[in-house]
Amino acid sequence: MFRHFNVDPAESHSAKRLCVTLYVILAAITLSPLLWVRDPPLVDYPNHLARIWILMHSKEIPELAANYIVHWRILPDLAIDLVVSLLSWVLPVEQAGRVFIASTMLMLIGGTVTLHRVLYGRLEIWPICSVLFIYNAALFWGFVSCLFSTGIYLFAFSGWIASQHWRAAPRLLIFSAIASLILLLHLFAFGLYCLSVATYELARRIDRRRLPLRSLVGWGAVCLQFVPGVALWYASLAQGGSTLTFYGGWVFKLYAMMSPFAFGAQLTVFDLLIGLLTCLFVIFAIKSGSLQLSDQMRLPLAVMLLVALLMPHRVNGSAFADMRLPVALPFLIIASTRFEVSNERAVATVAGAAFVVLGLRDWTISQAWYDYDRWFSEFRSASAVLAPGARLLVVEAPIPEQQQLPGVPASLATVQWRSFTHMPALAVIDRAAFFPYMFTGWYTIDVAPRNQAVAHTEGVPMTPEQLIKSADPEEAKSLDIRPDAVGVLPYWRNWWETFRFRPLDGF
Repeated sequence: MFRHFNVDPAESHSAKRLCVTLYVILAAITLSPLLWVRDPPLVDYPNHLARIWILMHSKEIPELAANYIVHWRILPDLAIDLVVSLLSWVLPVEQAGRVFIASTMLMLIGGTVTLHRVLYGRLEIWPICSVLFIYNAALFWGFVSCLFSTGIYLFAFSGWIASQHWRAAPRLLIFSAIASLILLLHLFAFGLYCLSVATYELARRIDRRRLPLRSLVGWGAVCLQFVPGVALWYASLAQGGSTLTFYGGWVFKLYAMMSPFAFGAQLTVFDLLIGLLTCLFVIFAIKSGSLQLSDQMRLPLAVMLLVALLMPHRVNGSAFADMRLPVALPFLIIASTRFEVSNERAVATVAGAAFVVLGLRDWTISQAWYDYDRWFSEFRSASAVLAPGARLLVVEAPIPEQQQLPGVPASLATVQWRSFTHMPALAVIDRAAFFPYMFTGWYTIDVAPRNQAVAHTEGVPMTPEQLIKSADPEEAKSLDIRPDAVGVLPYWRNWWETFRFRPLDGF
C-alpha cells in the first residue's frame, strides 16, 4: 500500500522538521484573521452562535425561556451544537465559537495531511497547499458544521485505509460507531465517508475490470458499517423539516464550480484569478507528469466529480447542496496526489505564487473583518435600547453592489450585504431578544408557542419599502405576502401588531 523510499536518516529528519515548521507557520497565517474580530462575519454564524447561547443560558434567563425552547434530539447536523456547547463549559460562548472555527480550519488542513500520509507513507510539504482553500464559499456562508465534519471525515477515511491489517469484525464495529458519529455531526460528511469508503474498497477489489463474486460479497460486508448511520438518519426524519428539492439553473452551477476559490456571494477579480491560476497549474502539472494521482483514489475521485455535477442546488430543504462537494474536493485531491518536479526554479515559482495568493487572501479578509467587526459592534451598542425579551423586527436598507471596503481594492473584496443578514441574531445574546428567523425546528431549539406566528426559519430582513407599504392597508395589497417555497408566510406581516413591545405576561 505504501511507497518506500531510500532516504538518508539525517536528511529525512531535516525534511520532517522543515515540513512541520512550514505547517505551523502557514496554518498560523491562515487562522490570523480570527484575531481581529469578536464574532467572525460568516453569514449564518451569528444565528448558530445565538442558538448555542440559548442552549447554555435559557434556564437562567427567563426572557430566553419565554422565546425559545431547548429541544435536543437526533439530528444529522449537530457538530457546532455539541462541540461549542462542550467548550462553553470552560470558555465564554463567543470565545468557544471562535475556537470552533479555528478548529474547523485546522481539521481540514490536518485531515488533508493525514490522508496524504496514509496514502503515500511519508510526511511531505505538498499537502500544505490545502491552506489556499480554507477561505471558500461554504465558510463565507457560515456552513461551519459541514466544514468541521468534513475535516472529521478526512481523518476517519484515513483511519479506515490505515487499518486494513485489522481483524474484520472489530474493524467494522469500530468504524460503524465512527460513521454514526459523523452522521450526527453532519449528513454531508457522512455521505462523503460512505461514498469514499465504498468506492475505495470497490476499486481495490476490481481485477482487470472484473469483480469476482467473492470480492463483491466482501465489499458488501464492508458497507454494513453504514447501516447504523442510515438508521439514525431515518430516525431523524421524524423531526420534520423542509423536503424542498430542486436542481437550480446555470448561475447556481457556475457559483458551485467556483466555490472552492470564492469567499463571497459575488465573485471578485481575485476569486476568478485564483480559479484561473489553479486551473493553469493543474493543466501544466498533468501535462508535465509532475502531478501524480494515487491509483487507489482514481475511482473515488471520479465518482465524486460525477456526483458534484449531478447534485441539485437544494436537497431535502438543504440550500447550496451543490456547493459543498466542490468545496471538499480540493482537500481530497491534494491528499490523493503528489507534486514532484526536478526543476527547482519551477518549484520556487509555484511556491512563491501560492504564498502571494495566501498572503493577499489573509490580508484582505483581516482588513474586511476588521471593518465588519466595527459595524457589528455598532449594532450591538445600539441594541442596548431593546427591552429584554422583546421581539426584533429587522429592516435592512439595500447595500449597493460592488461597494468598496475601506482600504481594500474592489478587485480583492467588496462589501457583502449578506454578511449582515443574521447579524441581528446577536441581540439574542445581548438582550435575550426574539429573532424572527432564528434556525429552529430542524435544530436543537424550537420557537415558544407565543412566537410561532412570527417565526420563519428561512426568513430574511424586511426592506424599507416593505415596511412603509405594509403599514398602509391599501399599499399593503401590492405586496407579495404569499407563502414562500417551503409554505411559510412572511414573518413581518401585520408587524405593527405583532412586533410592538408588550409586557411578557401580556401575550
